[in-house]
Amino acid sequence: MKQTYQTGLDGESAAEKWLCENYGMTCLERRYKSKVGEIDLIMSDRGTIAFIEVKTRMNAEPGNGLLAVNRSKQLRISNAARLYLMKSGRLNAACRFDVVEICRGEILYVPNAFQPGGMFFG
Repeated sequence: MKQTYQTGLDGESAAEKWLCENYGMTCLERRYKSKVGEIDLIMSDRGTIAFIEVKTRMNAEPGNGLLAVNRSKQLRISNAARLYLMKSGRLNAACRFDVVEICRGEILYVPNAFQPGGMFFG
């Protein structure tokens, strides 16, 4: 297994654990894959479904992982989220799109990082 792939898996596990411990979230799906894209974590946060992209960077500057969630990545995540909501019968559920960056052992969590079709970070 490639080291970068394993780093990503480890980061996703760390993010899931951190979100559960610090925010009381519950994991609904890990590495959800559809024909239009993949979502690293789908978590339940007090009735809201959080679609979470995790970026793990071992040696980069903080913030580089967040910048990697560009418009095309956002579009793939939001399309996969739409399919997840349709297939799970949750089309009317409250949802949001979050990003977790793990960089040099530090975790930066950005809830509501983007809206489908909207601007990244506001």
